[in-house]
Amino acid sequence: MKTIGIITYHHYYNYGTMLQALALVEKVKQLGYLAELIDFKQDNSLSKYEMIKLRIKRIPIYIKERKKYLILAKSKKKIEEKNDLFERFYKLFLHVGKKRYTTTEQLIENPPLYDGYVVGSDQTWNPFVANSPEAFFLPFVKNGLKKGSYAPSLAVKSLPEKKKEEYRKKLYDFSFLSCRELDGARLLSDIIQKEVKCVLDPTLLLNAKDWEKYCKYEIPKEPYILIYMLGEKLEHRKAIKKIQELTKWKIISIPAVYLEMGNDDYEKVWGGPEEFLSLIKGASLVCTDSFHGIMFSINFQRNFYAFCKNIDSEESSENSRLYSALNIFGLSNRIIHNMDNLDIENMNIDYDKVNSILDEQRKESMKYLENMLFEITKG
Repeated sequence: MKTIGIITYHHYYNYGTMLQALALVEKVKQLGYLAELIDFKQDNSLSKYEMIKLRIKRIPIYIKERKKYLILAKSKKKIEEKNDLFERFYKLFLHVGKKRYTTTEQLIENPPLYDGYVVGSDQTWNPFVANSPEAFFLPFVKNGLKKGSYAPSLAVKSLPEKKKEEYRKKLYDFSFLSCRELDGARLLSDIIQKEVKCVLDPTLLLNAKDWEKYCKYEIPKEPYILIYMLGEKLEHRKAIKKIQELTKWKIISIPAVYLEMGNDDYEKVWGGPEEFLSLIKGASLVCTDSFHGIMFSINFQRNFYAFCKNIDSEESSENSRLYSALNIFGLSNRIIHNMDNLDIENMNIDYDKVNSILDEQRKESMKYLENMLFEITKG
């Protein structure tokens, strides 16, 4: 049986990160390969001296935003409990290689051996995330014919000329190139003058039934609005409060930032991936600014409203990945930019149309994945 090594963000306490990694491994295994995640997690930790220096530098911020940091400090135990649930899920369900790497140099010096190598999804090619690790461009794989990519995200619509040249050099010898967003696929295609396929996020390669086996958390029987927000915009919370007043449904939050951690008006669930999946699956309405919060809402056929956590004009804005995903499914109207376009009376999504698009996109993405795996493992 042919072996596939997948490198992507995976061992982080973020629902989308961990679940997209699991999904790609599972789908590759379903296609008849031995697949595992390369245990790479770049060490970006600071020395004790650097940490003290940074904290001193940030004192004005701590004073200015003292309410936020007090709430985070009070929530520390709950955050640790949530992280324990992530760690349990990671050990139970993610298939990871035995050798651990913390630098790209270690991978180059002693590369893991597989028949084919795939850089996976999430924001692996986003130049603004986690120092943009070189490892995600597979420099440790000397044979370019064995290099493939499945749905990496740039998350941005443009790159400066210097970055374009850098990406051109890093990606020129990849056998198969794909991207999670249409904007990203077009951008890369223009840079390297090769076809770059736009494919689905790995979480959508698995259907709702595939994900149900992880839904072990008991959800409330009455209707509820699920909040999962990563940004800190107060206007988004005001919009959600207005939705709650109109629907009369209770709110359950999965706290990710201090605004939910400190809000005692919400029922809070400090859950891991199983709780996250279960709560989305059972929600009457999901309100989120998370890309994967939206992807799982679509997969479980839930009504949802999406929010943009960045300003479009910001260089590092990740909004394009949201726009691209929703455009594909004809769901751009689910983005709440302000209260003026909030249409509660038409809250229900026509999932007959969405599922038709999803089925077609799955077929196309699977065709790409199967062809890529066959080609990078032959010979």
